[in-house]
Amino acid sequence: MDRSRHGAASHTVVTVHQVFQEAIRAGIGRTELRVLTGLDPDDLTDFSRRVPVERLFSVWETVMRRLDDPGFPVRAARNAIQDARSAVYYLAASCRDIREGIASSVANVSAWTTAYTITATPWRGGMSLVLDGLDPGRLGARCEAEFQLADILSSIRSAIPDFAPGRVAFTHPAPRDTRTHREYFGPGLEFRAAHTEITLPDAVLDLPVPTAQAGLAGVLAGHVAGLRAAHDIPASYGLRVREWLLSRFLTGEQPTAAAAAKALTLSERTLHRRLAAEGATFRGVRESTRRQLAVDLVRDSPRPFKEIASNLGFADTRSFHRAYLRWTGTTPGSDRRT
Repeated sequence: MDRSRHGAASHTVVTVHQVFQEAIRAGIGRTELRVLTGLDPDDLTDFSRRVPVERLFSVWETVMRRLDDPGFPVRAARNAIQDARSAVYYLAASCRDIREGIASSVANVSAWTTAYTITATPWRGGMSLVLDGLDPGRLGARCEAEFQLADILSSIRSAIPDFAPGRVAFTHPAPRDTRTHREYFGPGLEFRAAHTEITLPDAVLDLPVPTAQAGLAGVLAGHVAGLRAAHDIPASYGLRVREWLLSRFLTGEQPTAAAAAKALTLSERTLHRRLAAEGATFRGVRESTRRQLAVDLVRDSPRPFKEIASNLGFADTRSFHRAYLRWTGTTPGSDRRT
């Protein structure tokens, strides 16, 4: 049975290829990579191929444990310009300007992944690209988040070498060594944020792409549309559970796995199994959703903390304050004032 038709998250093999190439540059041999991951670096040449997202996360985690290098995901993205790229990348590189290239990438996210979403939202004098759906508690998911934002920045720097984004934010805590991150992303870097995002000003978005080719863009657009159609399946179960959780938390209901399974017309056991196939758990998705919603409500709404605590299932405001401090490193009161 084709599990992808049921929404199991998958991801392009291109990222695995790029992780392997950087691992080889870092000194891991091809044979060792094959033994460690069960994947042959020489077989990763069909870029229309997909792998389950659990396999992608496992590759990230295996390589990270082997190298013990917190900056590896950022360097992998920075150096990926040397490696073979996806059709989505080449489509963006052939667009008229950076704004059009980003719009094409956002519109074609499902051509390379169904594990998470990337959306473009208005931001002060520009645009924010928000990556949503990755569990900040999973090392492989954290690596993928850092890699994707670094890859976006790398693509822009191919046109504007000295560009420094105003804000680069991750929902997960900072790794033990952030020197590579701070050197690459610049002073706007933030961890334990409400959203994983990168902001881009209009002045940058409207700049021409040096490699623009209108004719090539048209050909690639047709190819990418075919890739997207082949994988235009329902969102992953992690994303669907998250959407359901948001609606429950906002109405003050306390969500359970049994209720989520019923809403998705599954048995509870099947829901747990499908989340596990995506490298997720109901508890992990619920906690990351609760955390993100808490930060959004504290920072962007006038709701009293007692009401937020109640809606999110905390016994009292004291327990909510403790959780918020653990999540963000600051208190709700301080966060709202800033």
